[in-house]
Amino acid sequence: MGAWQEIKALHAKSTAGAKEGVAFRYFSRPLASFILYHIQHSRWTPNQITILSLITGVAGSVVHITCLSWLGLIGGCALFMLAHVLDALDGQLARHRKAGSVIGMYFDFFIDALKAYMMYGALAIRLWLQAVSPGTGDAPFGGECASPTWALDHFIHCHGTVVIPIVAIFGMGLLATGIGCTEFMKKAEWKALLPAPGTAAGGGGFSLVALVEKLGRFVVDYPSYILLLCICNRVDLYFLGYTLVVALYAARALNGIMVRLWRINPYANR
Repeated sequence: MGAWQEIKALHAKSTAGAKEGVAFRYFSRPLASFILYHIQHSRWTPNQITILSLITGVAGSVVHITCLSWLGLIGGCALFMLAHVLDALDGQLARHRKAGSVIGMYFDFFIDALKAYMMYGALAIRLWLQAVSPGTGDAPFGGECASPTWALDHFIHCHGTVVIPIVAIFGMGLLATGIGCTEFMKKAEWKALLPAPGTAAGGGGFSLVALVEKLGRFVVDYPSYILLLCICNRVDLYFLGYTLVVALYAARALNGIMVRLWRINPYANR
């Protein structure tokens, strides 16, 4: 069997049953499988790969904040995409070696959350620095230096550059709420107490709610599109869109948890 066939077989084996978005399916997992082929017999552990993913994400954040040029934007994004590849690699390595564990799963989720905070926070700081110093950095493809905060310019004109850190602070709080709700609903005790409802009868037709949810999941899965926005120098669209989607998810998830717990009578079986 040639190396390419071995990589394909390794990819199929190490990704079986894995939940994945667009970025995982078409970018991160194929590259992770290629790396896995070369390190499968090494001493690297899944947890070490997860930690390396965090370090790479930190490096990407530093580049985003300290290098305000277009090339700096691309470089920072490239590091975050590498971190995403490493995020795929740790799980695939664990499956390949049958070394998965509950603590490793929670550690991976924890590191993913940290990287989400860093990506959002670093780009928010970058946008604020560019707003307070108009014309900072160069333009993509050697063209005229368009405003990197185009989607925010109206709010900046009305309320000043302080609008960016204000939105970022609320966004961070909403992101923390959403991640906290997700972590809470992943707990076995929650799933045992309140099993997920089955599919409603008569489904399968067009659903506006389902369409909005699908779009929201795509926006949250920022590695699927962030590189394209960085190339176009339009990460302000990510900043606003991500903040809006996180706000909607946090409101829905928190409301769902509170409503379901409100209806539980803890004394019913006593």
